[in-house]
Amino acid sequence: MTANTEVFDAQQEMSRREFLNYAWLASLGILTAQTAVVTYQFALPRIAPGDFGGVVPVGAAGALPGVGAQPMSFPRAKFWWIVDEIGARAIYTICTHLGCIYDWKPNENQFICPCHGSTFERDGTFVKGPAPRSLDRFVIRAYDPGGALVAETNEAGDPLPIPEGSTIEVDTGARIQGPSKD
Repeated sequence: MTANTEVFDAQQEMSRREFLNYAWLASLGILTAQTAVVTYQFALPRIAPGDFGGVVPVGAAGALPGVGAQPMSFPRAKFWWIVDEIGARAIYTICTHLGCIYDWKPNENQFICPCHGSTFERDGTFVKGPAPRSLDRFVIRAYDPGGALVAETNEAGDPLPIPEGSTIEVDTGARIQGPSKD
């Protein structure tokens, strides 16, 4: 071997220290990339259609329970669908007292919270118990067959008259606080 070849071979070899530095930097780079991916995925909303926190398609007006029917539960979306002579309501399934989940009691024709005994009328109006106000409501929207908005719940959460032939959606991300019991 000539002197030039020996110098060239010596320059090609990597020391143990260099190798460990490159391995450490590569590990750090992989860890940083994984952390960035996980952080990005965590930041994305995970609201699927029909889940609480988003817009829930309820169905066609004619296929839903009518006036005087028993309240219909939508457990994934956390609301009760109620229709009376005035219109429709989507009432949040969480009690306004301490956040318990209440239930419809057909024998009493009322919503009753099993934890602390708060009682509410069929329309969500406070009757008795420790709850500070009536039940909260969600915004209901009705669309014509062409997809144009034809009716929407007002800011007070009043019942919405449902136009015939419309498609109904409930926005569980738009909660209207129930009126105070005082």
